[in-house]
Amino acid sequence: MILSPEECGCPLSDGGTSISNSPVCSGLALFMILIEGYLKGRCDIATPCQIVESVDKMEQEYDFIVVGAGAAGAIVAGRLSENKKFKWYRERNPGREIPSRFILKRLMDNLNKLGRFHRRVPQPQHQMINVNNDELDILIYFEANPKNSVREGGSNLLNGMMYHRGHAPDYEDWVKAGAVGWSWEENKKYFYMTEGNKQVGTLVNASYHSSNGTLPIQQFNEQPHFLYEILNAINETGLPVLSDMNDPYTPDGFVIAQTMSDDGQRVTTARAYLKPQSERPNLNVKTNAHVTRVLLDGKNAYGVEYINENGETKTITASKEVILSAGALNSPHILLLSGIGPKETLDKFKIPLIADLPVGKNLRNHVGLTLYFLVTKMNNTQILDWSVFTEYMLERNGPMSSTGITQLTGILYSSLADRSRDQPDLQFFFNGFYAECSKTGQIDEVIGDGDCYLNGRNISANGVLLLPRSIGYLTLKSTNPLDPPLFFPNFFDEPEDMVMAKDAARYLQKIFESDTMKNKYGVILDPEYTQGCDSSKEWSDAWIECMTRLHTDAQNHQLGTAAMGMVIDPELKVYGVSGLRVIDASSMPTQPSGNPQGAIMLVAEKGAVLK
Repeated sequence: MILSPEECGCPLSDGGTSISNSPVCSGLALFMILIEGYLKGRCDIATPCQIVESVDKMEQEYDFIVVGAGAAGAIVAGRLSENKKFKWYRERNPGREIPSRFILKRLMDNLNKLGRFHRRVPQPQHQMINVNNDELDILIYFEANPKNSVREGGSNLLNGMMYHRGHAPDYEDWVKAGAVGWSWEENKKYFYMTEGNKQVGTLVNASYHSSNGTLPIQQFNEQPHFLYEILNAINETGLPVLSDMNDPYTPDGFVIAQTMSDDGQRVTTARAYLKPQSERPNLNVKTNAHVTRVLLDGKNAYGVEYINENGETKTITASKEVILSAGALNSPHILLLSGIGPKETLDKFKIPLIADLPVGKNLRNHVGLTLYFLVTKMNNTQILDWSVFTEYMLERNGPMSSTGITQLTGILYSSLADRSRDQPDLQFFFNGFYAECSKTGQIDEVIGDGDCYLNGRNISANGVLLLPRSIGYLTLKSTNPLDPPLFFPNFFDEPEDMVMAKDAARYLQKIFESDTMKNKYGVILDPEYTQGCDSSKEWSDAWIECMTRLHTDAQNHQLGTAAMGMVIDPELKVYGVSGLRVIDASSMPTQPSGNPQGAIMLVAEKGAVLK
């Protein structure tokens, strides 16, 4: 029966984050509490036999220490321990695998925007893993922030799951920046090691896709009807519509994206690459620990210091290498605390200098604006009801198995782009029609209180700069390793970036003023979000600039803070320090022109081979 827990062969766990007690879903919503209980009883979602245990006692020395459990760290861990036996633990909540929970990411982004233009203070989301191999000892640390309920997967656990590799010129730019050996052609085989595309021959061409990789890639089975109405509107504007955003011969256009998903569920790299103790018993795991610094003997890295779950400071050593895969904000933080970074910064905090390198100086991100709309000829009612939930439980299909209209994206050129390079510099996202948190589960349940909420369904659209000129930086807040680093994105410091934002807004104007959107569905700008810019005429240059500054959309695609050619060499080794590599988004010198997960996974696949 759908209401009864299944017999999974392993005890079902009740740990982890709760979909009913979150910033979006009120803990008083009985319907969401019931849904969570049912999800935890499904073997293919809860996967209790795939859970890996954390070790209580570790060896004092391992061959490798890998810090980080995001998209890169899990791949590095999986590849280093491939064909070896290991033990791994992650505290998981089955509701996090549901694609429709992507809406939580959007809210969390907004909550974390503490200084939209000048200063942002991020909250680390990492964990700590440990590997002990018969022939090769590997210790993998997953940093854990005790204030954060996200326990594994990093941003890989919260993103929109779109699979994109960027474009060939992106990697030409890497080579120019000092990443020799990282050209498009040289990287292809590593992309293919990850990509297990399930639509080769039906949707995408086998000439530039792989079906044999570790991570399942495919479109969601479910697309809301309104998604196709947006595509109709795009067609009316004359903008291109594609079937494959990774086709190198059609670099620009709108597409229903392929995603990192399978059987109606999100698939993180941790879920795809890391196996339980029964399959690899000599991978040791340590969770609930926070890596504070790399241990160095002169200019040789030999281990890490960390704070365990009891608040005790411990150390562990590595006979071969320490690998930082803690992400673009946390890997540089650890480097700085270890004495690797700009001399002026380390002197300010009285940290002994090991290597004078521009750690944190190349902070890059995708950024743009968000515009909010009302679909006035549709009621704003909940999509998630008992019938939708039942469809998901029985068939792993329906609105819960996708991200609503967010699976639609577009990549286009701004007026500043060099079209001869086939490197589009704008991306577009659409948000809405999620299977959101429902109070009762009744069909046509109204979102919000009062009849006013019947007058229009809320949606939004993002116009994002893929190759902004502005570059930020990251620095220390203090020498306390539990204080997150400060980062200053410097959004729109360069005037060209505002030109590109205005171009993006004009594209969105064309789409939402099309006949389909304007007349068939009565789409208008949401006055709740435009009131701060009422002094300017709608869609004027001044209005767009005001809206861009008022509703800046930082994509949380931070990268470049320990980049090849600046902090690390093309083999991802830290300049001037032996036994230390950085393998994650911070390793990338410039942005990919698209969703960054594919490029991050490339760095991890190639980095694991380079070790």
